[in-house]
Amino acid sequence: MSNKRNVFVRESSGLLKQVNLLDAVMLNIGNMSAGVTLFESISPYVGNYPGGVLWIASLIGLLFAFPQLYLYTYMTRRMGRTGGDYVWISRNLNGGIGSTMAIAIMLESVAYFALIAFFSASSINAVLYTIGSVDDSQTLNSLANNVFVNPFNGGLTFEQKALFYGIAAAFFVIVIALNVFRARWGYSIVTALGSFSLITLLMAIIVIGISAGRFGSAIQPFLNSINSSLVTTYQNSPHSVLPANFSLISTLLLLPLFALYTYPWMQAGPAVSAEFKQSDRVAKFNLLFAVLLTAALVTGGFLEMDLVAGYSFNVQAYPYFVYNFWTVAIAIAGNPVIQWLIGLGAIAWNFFVLAYGVVVFSRYVFALSFDRILPERLAQVNKYGSPVYAHILDLTITLLFLLVPVFSLNAALSLYGATILGSLYFMIASVAGIFYGLRNRVNSLVAAGSISAIYFAFLTYEAATNPLFGFSTTSGQINITTLIFVIGVVLVGAVIYLVSKYHNKKRGIDISLVFKEIPPE
Repeated sequence: MSNKRNVFVRESSGLLKQVNLLDAVMLNIGNMSAGVTLFESISPYVGNYPGGVLWIASLIGLLFAFPQLYLYTYMTRRMGRTGGDYVWISRNLNGGIGSTMAIAIMLESVAYFALIAFFSASSINAVLYTIGSVDDSQTLNSLANNVFVNPFNGGLTFEQKALFYGIAAAFFVIVIALNVFRARWGYSIVTALGSFSLITLLMAIIVIGISAGRFGSAIQPFLNSINSSLVTTYQNSPHSVLPANFSLISTLLLLPLFALYTYPWMQAGPAVSAEFKQSDRVAKFNLLFAVLLTAALVTGGFLEMDLVAGYSFNVQAYPYFVYNFWTVAIAIAGNPVIQWLIGLGAIAWNFFVLAYGVVVFSRYVFALSFDRILPERLAQVNKYGSPVYAHILDLTITLLFLLVPVFSLNAALSLYGATILGSLYFMIASVAGIFYGLRNRVNSLVAAGSISAIYFAFLTYEAATNPLFGFSTTSGQINITTLIFVIGVVLVGAVIYLVSKYHNKKRGIDISLVFKEIPPE
C-alpha cells in the first residue's frame, strides 16, 4: 500500500520538461504584475496615508520579500514538483490543510482572473480617453464614453457588460485551446505577452524620463481634460521628490497595497517546477530574477513620477484614477505610434496576467488530481504534455465567474476582498517551510520562514480590517458577500478533501499515504 504505484495515480506525471528560464521568469513577472500595479491599483490610495511614499514602500516591500524568496527558492530546489507550494504544505504540515487551502486559493484565483478579464475594460477606456483627449479625437472619446466605458464607474448597460464578457470569454477560450493542443504553446503565449508588456513598460519609463524638461507644458492638455484646476495645482505645487510631512508609519501602511499585486505572489514558477529544463538552474534563479526586475520596474516607475511631476502634485492627481503612470506616459509621448504602443502595453498587462493564470491553475488542479484529491481524469495529459481536462475545468469555472459582474457589479467588486486568502495561504506556506527547516536542521530556512510568517500574519490582519481591501467596510462591518465567498471556498476545499478521503478508503486506498511521499516527476 505504501509504494508509489498504489499511492499516486501513476508512476510518472507525463508532463514534459519544456520550461526554460525565460518562460519561468515571465510566469513569475505575470504573477507579480508590475504593469497592473503602476496603472490604477495602488497610486489613487496614497492620499489615504499622509506622508506615505510609494517608491520607498516598494523598496521596503522588496526587503520583506527576501525571506519568502529564499523560502520558495529553497523549497523549489528541494521539492520541485507540479503544484509547487501545495506539495510542501501538504507534506510538511498536513494533507487536509494543504488540499483545503490549495483548492480555496485556486477558486479565489480563478475568480480574480475573471474579474481582471472583465474589468480590463478600464485600461481600454483609459487608453482611448487619454489619446482621444490629447489628440482631440472625437471618435476615440466617443468609444471611451459610450462603448468601452470604465466599468468601475458603474451604470453599464447590458450591452456594454455583454461586450466585456465576450472579449474576456473569447480570450480565455483561445488561450486555453492553445494550452490544450500543446503545453509549449501556453508557455510561449505567456513569454510573448510578457516580453511585449515589459518592452512597452520600459518605453513608458524612457518617455517620461526624456520629457522631464517639458513635463509642465506637455501634460497640460491631459490635465485640462481631467479637471482644469489640476493645471493650477501643478503650477503651485512644490516639485520635490519627497513630502515635507514624510511619514515612515504611513509608508509602512502602504505595504499591504503592494502585497495585493506584487512581491508576495511567487507561486507561479514553483507551480510548474516539474517541467523545468536544467531544473536546478531554473529553480535557483527564476524567482530571483523576477522579483528584482519587478522591484526595479515598480520602484523606478513610482520614483520617476515623483521626480518628474513632484510628490505633492501626484498625491493630488492620483485620486482622479485617470491620472497614473501609464496615462501620463501616453499623454506626453508626442508621437501617435509611441502613444499606441504604450497604450497597448497598458492593456496587454491584463491579458499577460490572465495567460499565466491559465497555466498555473491547471498545474494546481493536476497536482491535486495526481494525489487523488480531485478526480483522476483531471491528471490526464496528452502526448504534448498538456493536462487537457484540467484546462477544460479552468475554462468552465472562469466562464461562470465571468457572469458575476454581468449580473452584479457590486458583487464582483466585493470579490476583490477575497485576496485575504492569498496572505493567509502564504502564511501557511511559510509555516510549512519552518517545519521543513526544523526537521532537516536548516536554520536559515527556519529564520526565513519565521520572518515571512509574521509578515503575512500582519498582511492577513490588514486585509481583514482595512476597508481598502474590500473584506471590511469603512464603517467597520464585514462585507457579507466577501465573507460568504471566503468561507464558501474554504468549505468547498474541506468537503472535497473529506469526500475524496472517504471515496478512496472504500477503494482500499489510504490517501494519507500520499502525503508521506513526494510525487514522481
